[in-house]
This record gives sequence, C-alpha cells and structure tokens, in this order.
Amino acid sequence: MENEKPTTHNREPEHRPAPVGFAAAVSDLQQATRTLVGGAAQRETRRAVLALALPLVGSDLLQRGVNVVDALLVGRLGAAELAAVGLSQLLLMFVMALVYGLGVGTTVMVAFHTGATDRRRRALAARTVLLIGVAATLVLGCSGILFSGPVARFMGAEGRLLALTLDYLRVTWFLFAAYVYLHLMSAIFQGVGDTRTPLKAMVGVNILHVLLAIPLIFGVWGFPRLGVAGAALASGLSEGVGAAWLVLVAARRGFFGIRRSGWSPEELWRTLRVGLPAMGERLLTHGMQVVYARIVIHFGVAAYAAHQVGLNIESLSFLPGLGFAKAATALVGQRLGANDADGARQSARQANLLGLGIMSVWGAAFVLFPSTWVGFFTPDPDVLAYSVPLMTVMGILQPPLAVAMVVSGALRGAGETHVVLGAAVLGGWCVRLPLAYFGGVAGALGMTAVWTTMILDWIVRGSIVSWRFARLRLEKVKL
Repeated sequence: MENEKPTTHNREPEHRPAPVGFAAAVSDLQQATRTLVGGAAQRETRRAVLALALPLVGSDLLQRGVNVVDALLVGRLGAAELAAVGLSQLLLMFVMALVYGLGVGTTVMVAFHTGATDRRRRALAARTVLLIGVAATLVLGCSGILFSGPVARFMGAEGRLLALTLDYLRVTWFLFAAYVYLHLMSAIFQGVGDTRTPLKAMVGVNILHVLLAIPLIFGVWGFPRLGVAGAALASGLSEGVGAAWLVLVAARRGFFGIRRSGWSPEELWRTLRVGLPAMGERLLTHGMQVVYARIVIHFGVAAYAAHQVGLNIESLSFLPGLGFAKAATALVGQRLGANDADGARQSARQANLLGLGIMSVWGAAFVLFPSTWVGFFTPDPDVLAYSVPLMTVMGILQPPLAVAMVVSGALRGAGETHVVLGAAVLGGWCVRLPLAYFGGVAGALGMTAVWTTMILDWIVRGSIVSWRFARLRLEKVKL
C-alpha cells in the first residue's frame, strides 16, 4: 500500500476546461483537503501511528499522574513539602535517564526484530535487557542512597526542605527496582507494537497509588501519617505491582522465548549501541535541568514551587508529543526491520504532524488561562504571582517542543541517537543554561528571562534533529 501509485482516474483530462467562480473555489478546497488528508497510504500510516500512540499517551499520562497526584496531595501540606517532592522527582528522573537509554535500545531492537519477523532474536533481546536491569537496579539504587544528600545540598536544599527531600528519596531508592522494570517492560511491549497492555498496567498502578497515597500521606483509615515518605512508598509499591503484572503477561505471550533463560552478547552490544547515546542524552538533559533548577532556586522557594507546578502542568501537555515520539521510534524501527524505508519516513512524518497539532492546542490553553492552571496545584498567593509569565512561556514553547520530541523519536528508531545527544548538548548546555544565568541572575532580568530560555533551547533542538532526519538515507540504515 505504501507503494500505491496514482491512477488515471485521479488525473484531470487535458481537454477539460479549468473551473471558474464557485466551481474553482470548490476545486481548490477539494485539492487542499486531499493534500491535508493524503492518499490511502498516508491514511493507513496515520491510523497505525494513532493506534500505537494513543495508548502510549494514556500510559504516559497515567505515569505522570503518579507524580502529579503526589504533588497535588503533598501540596496541601505546605510549600516546603511540594518543593521537596518536586526536587526529589527531579533527582529521580536524573538517575532514570540511564534506564531510559536501556528502554530506547530495547524498543528499537525489539521493533527491528518484530519487523523482520525474527521471534528468536526478539526473545534474546528482551531477556538480555532484563538481566541488565538487575545490574542497573543495584548500581543506581545504591548510588542514590549514597549521594542523595550531597546532591540535594548542591541543589540548594537546606533545613526542613533538605530533611523532607531525603525522607522521600530514602524510600524511593529501596523500591527502585519497581521503576526500572516498569519502564523496561513497557519498552518491550512498545517494540512489539502492543501499547494497550502497558496502558492497562498503568490504570491499575494509578488506582492502587491513590488508594495507598491518601492514607499514607495524611494518616487516615488507621494508617500512620508519613507525609512525603508516604507519597514515595505509595508510588514504589504501586509501580512494583504494575511491573510484576507486565512480566507475567510477557512470559505468557512468549516474548522471552521458550527457554526463558540465557542472553546474547550480540544483542547486548546492539542494544547498548543504540541505548548508550540515549542514556547520555537523557543524562545530560536531566543534568542540565538540575543545574537549571539550581538557578531557579536562587529566586526563592516560591519561585521554585511555581517552577515545579509549571513542570507538572507542562508534563501533561508534552505527553502527546512523547507518545507520538515513542510511536515514531517503534514504527520506524519496525519498518526498517522490514526493509521499508518509505514506510519509515511516512510514519515519522505523520507522527510529527499529529504531535504538533495536539501540543499547539495545549499551548494556546496555557496562554489563555494561566492562573487557572496554576491554581489547580496550589492556592499560595506567592506562587500564583508567577502564573502569567510562567504559563505564557510554557504555551509558546509547545510547537518547537513537539517537533523536537517527535523527530528525535524517529531518529532513535533509525539508530541515530548520537544526533539527539548532540542536539541536547547544544540546546540545553550551550543555549539554555548560559542565557538563564547571565540574563536572569547576573543580568538581573528575573524569572521571566530564565523561563524564556526554555523556548530557545527547544527551537535549537528541533532545528537540529529536523535537519538531520531530512537528510538521512533510511534505505541504508543498518541497526
């Protein structure tokens, strides 16, 4: 279907006179509609993208929902608790960058073997990554326990904010395996092309999380009042149940093969070759965000609390972009495994258009109703004072953010993770951080200037990855 050629009945006969007046307007409208909607191949590709992406959006929304619920609940305890959970989640995402790289490598290789209809190699790739997950859990969890204090102090946390942050993180690191395997199992299902099963898992995770978080945070229904530590405990336990369920479903469906043991050094290398640059990209991105948050904390607890609220709100808006990015990764990988370069490029194009359209609508809502969005998270007047400049920036950056995310996902599916890494370095470390510090802090332009640098960051990243993908010869890509 991807190679469908235009037929003669789609062509205008040479003897037919050009339409005029109302007929010309109707003809122009029909032509524009055909261009926008595309032919049968484009429509089928769009349906495939939506079928894969929409459950991913739902899964990521529910994944973020765990963090958002924590923020909403502990926000009722006070600004310090809200800031502590936000800081803890930022540090957790920094460590999860390494796991994310494994997830990208897993999705790409599982998708490639799925497209090539090689079930044996797919099972080897899945088993290999799960074994690596054991090592990642031990190394990263122990590192988190040892270095949480020094890193939190570097971030500017002190006094009660430091104590609350460490309360949250201590629980998190002991349950770190839950976060690792929920992510890796979801990546395996995405590579196979099944995004509905991870969605079902996240529905269960969120229901269980709410049932645990309310009593553990506030000490109701006979539970002890644990505050921020209760939020961390609820998150870890609920995600652990979700990860265990996905492992059982994958085993029943044969994703790990008949033997269900053993691993492949070749698959390890191929996964890491794709995953290591993705690890570096996420590590550098989250490292940049840690330094960026340190700049924000310079303006006080209220400014950082507002920043954290903005990130939680933005996390809802970029979920469509993230879903379409993951769909592009899986579909491009599958199409390349099937030696279909045209299908890979068309999948990326449709994912980009859909992600851009949806996120632009979110951006308009942020600009039009800034105080309403921030008011959902906190009634604190000092935090609400930042709502208009914060949400205006969050709204404007949605289109470049969408393009950067989705095209980066397509590049990952083609194994071009090093390009995404380079774009993150240039956009985050060479543009955002220097301009935020010298403009917002040294230049005394304030928080609005600091937040504006996020727009410039994503414009740079989007431009780089779009340039590379447009020039990439997919028919010659070898994973």
